[in-house]
Parts: sequence; structure tokens; C-alpha cells
Amino acid sequence: MLSRRDFIKGTAAGALGLATMGVLGACGNGTPEEKPIDIKWDKETQVVVVGSGGTGVSAALEAARAGASVLILEKAGIHGGTTNLSGGVMQAAGTEAQKQHTKFQDDNPENHYKLWLQAGEDYVDEDLVKDLAYGAPEHIEWLTDLGLKFTSVYGHCHIPYIDDSLFADRIHVYEGGGDAGTGSILVNAILDAALAEGAAIEYETEVTNLITNELGEVIGVRAEQSGKEIMVKASKGVVLAAASIDHNVEMAKDLSPQQYWDLTTQTCLCAATDTGDGIRMAMEIGAATAGFGGTIDFCGKTGAATDNRVDLFPSFIVNKKGRRFVCEDATYAYHYRAIFQQEKQLNGPTYMIFGESSLLAETAPWTKESVEEDIAEGLVFKADTIEELAELIDVNPDNLQSTLKTWNQDMKAKKDNQFDRQTGLESIEGPFYAYQNVAANLGALGGVKINVETQVLRPNGEPIPRLYAGGLNAGGWIGPYYPGSGTAIIGTVHWGRKAGANVAKLDPVE
Repeated sequence: MLSRRDFIKGTAAGALGLATMGVLGACGNGTPEEKPIDIKWDKETQVVVVGSGGTGVSAALEAARAGASVLILEKAGIHGGTTNLSGGVMQAAGTEAQKQHTKFQDDNPENHYKLWLQAGEDYVDEDLVKDLAYGAPEHIEWLTDLGLKFTSVYGHCHIPYIDDSLFADRIHVYEGGGDAGTGSILVNAILDAALAEGAAIEYETEVTNLITNELGEVIGVRAEQSGKEIMVKASKGVVLAAASIDHNVEMAKDLSPQQYWDLTTQTCLCAATDTGDGIRMAMEIGAATAGFGGTIDFCGKTGAATDNRVDLFPSFIVNKKGRRFVCEDATYAYHYRAIFQQEKQLNGPTYMIFGESSLLAETAPWTKESVEEDIAEGLVFKADTIEELAELIDVNPDNLQSTLKTWNQDMKAKKDNQFDRQTGLESIEGPFYAYQNVAANLGALGGVKINVETQVLRPNGEPIPRLYAGGLNAGGWIGPYYPGSGTAIIGTVHWGRKAGANVAKLDPVE
């Protein structure tokens, strides 16, 4: 059994106007009457990659290996973005590593695809999900060839409406990975290979606009570098790999209510440079968006339901009325979506309720000593009776008492008759505690709309010529909540690789 200390250490890991510069006054301010002008390019390459997280470096490596000249433009002073802050874990089915490290000897991409599709709740693009699931195993081999050694494989927690037969241990961990901040190992391995193939990267360069020609083809970018505006030609095209709207409050308010809630009332752990630049720029030249609404949220304090190696300790979550409303050990972003909805619907916080007896569980996130420290800091409330606890947290005492009574009655038979919880099925005895839930956010879900070739699409489904996107800069391949650790990272590699390979195939524009 994984220790609680080791588990908490790794939870953040496991656990988003037409700019036609050929027209005078460009970047959306040109008019049809204005005359085309020649652009003075400050730099020229064949492929520009915007962003150097997992998606960007994967795109750069594949484009360089295909023979294209590649320039990565990175807004920050360091590569990696939010991928750096992750544990670098990634999901795949049917790999040799899965067979070596788990009991799932016959798992396959079809089951993986079906699970992701059902978790998408009809909001995802079925073709994208299938392409990702079937492509995932090869990426593990690709990364192995780059020097990563996969040393363990585990699974994510259940989702109540999905049949257990579709689940398997698919979350791959490489040597040195799995803890917060170890995603940098992945990024460095890919970037080093890209640089060895001739790709280049320039830091502290903020791409601000896409540049199109009279045919609507994306032929370059405008950027800010060292306090100056520069024009960078991309004769084959541009790959957008600049994450989602993680730290953009205005775009979140317009596009993603849960991300807006996270940014204004919760805690966002993403790289500060993730401000939706790639999405905004693509929208300015007519790109459609897809998949907005969900987030990657989890409980940073307890790591509740982050993966299937650690059972949730005896506890339950209640809303402002003092009632349970969700299966608490369902995968973390699933139950955090419900927490968000309840807090907005009832205009009040939700709480994790547990008892003195709960602290005896092997997987309890608190000890008797540590919980007293949190009480002193005002993070946890304590009372001798459930009614007194209700008064402390301002919820209906009759409802909270009834909730506890129902829980304890169900626990006599070790069965949750309300929400089909699977772990932590023990009675809860006082004194009683309450912890106010706070989401730790690892990114928004949603981005520009793409097809399986990673071409960015207009609302009518037509591709914008020479514009590609992947990872969390693209949407439609993850549904209204994050389905489990390792989904995002395998997506960055998958869509990044495809984008880089596809743009490199194009004939250059003059």
C-alpha cells in the first residue's frame, strides 16, 4: 500500500478579427480597401511552434525529424510550461510496460477509447478520442526510445456510471517521474532530441498575433522580444501549443464557469504564462472552439480519489444544506465538478466531514496531531457532536445529523446505498471534524477545434490553412470533467507529434 506521505507528495503530479499582416494596419484592423504591403521579416523558418510544454516540444521534434527547420517561441524564460509542474504520467492501454507491471495482460485501446468516450458524456469528438486511445501505446515506445524508462503503472479511481470492466491500470510512470515537478524530465528528453535534430528555441518571446496572407494561410507570427516587435515567417505553418485559458480570468468568465470559479475563489497551480494566447489568436482569425467547461480540479489537501492505489478514508462530503450529493471516491475531477455545481447552486461552501474514528484509517490524510494543527490554523473545524459541528460550519443540523445517521446505517452492511462509493466504508464516530473543500486547479479544459490531423477548424468545419494545434490548446478530446491522471500528458505527446509531422509535410509558401 502506498504511504499517505508519498501519495500526497505526488497528487499535484497526477494529478488547460482576421490578423492579415499582408494588409496595411494588420492584426485585425485592416480593411478590404487597404493595399497589401510587403512584410519585413525579422526571422524566417519553416515551422513556428508557439509554446514549449509537452505539446510544443513533441511537435518540434517530429517536424525537425521530417526535415523542416523549426523555431519554438516560448513566452517564459524556461521551457516546459505546466507540463513541468506535473508528474509526467500518461495513460496508454496494451503496452509492454502495462503487461510487465500490472495484472492487465489483455487490456487494449478499444476499452480505453470506450471509457474515455463515456466519460466525455457526448461532449467529445468521437474521432479525436479514438485516435488518441489507439495512438497512445506507440507514444510510450517513442518515449522509451528517447531514454525514458517506465517503472510502474497504476490506475485512476472509478466513475459511477461507467462499467468497471472498462477500467484498467493504464497510468504509466517513468523513472524519476510521478511527483509534482517531474514532468520536466519528459520535456527535457523531448526538447534535447529536437535540438539535436536542428530545432531552435527562443525564450521570453511572447507571440501576440498570427500572420496570414491574402489566401488566408497562416504564414507567420508577430511577437514581442526584448521589448521589440518582431515578425517571424513560418513558410510551412504554425503549431499552437500554448495551453488553455488557465490564468485568463476574462476568457474563463466567457467560456468556462468552473475555471472562472477556480481563478476567483480557489487555487490555480498552472504556469502563470498559461493565459490562452494560442486560443485567442486562433479565434481572431476565425477559429472555432470546442470542449470548454471542465477543469482539472482535485483536493490538494487530501489528494482524495487521485488514483486507485490509496483508498479514500471514512468521510463524506456535504453541501450547504448538510446533505451528501456525490460519490466521494469517484475520480477527483468528477466529484470536484459536483462540488463546484453545489457551491454555485446553493451559494455556499461544501465540507468534508469525518470523525475521530476516521483518523485510525491507514490512508487518513490527517493524524490526531496534524488535524489539531489545522484546527489551530482555522482550516478544520472540530466539535464533540454532529449538531455542534453543524453550527460551526453553518449548515442545517437536522440534515447533517440525518446524513451521518444514514451513512452509519449503510456502513453496517459495508454498502453505500446512495452513491455507490467503493472505499472507506466504515462508520464515523465523534468527535467530528469538517474541512472546507478547496479546489487545486491544474488547468482548464477546452481550446480551439481541431480534426484528427490537428488542423485548426473554422465554425463551418473547414481547416484554416497552415494552422495546427494540440494538447490543451485544442479542445474536444476531453469532456466536461478530467477523466483521470495521465490523460493530458499523453494528449500533449499525441497531438503535438501529429501536428509537427503534418505541418512539416507541407510545401513552403514563398
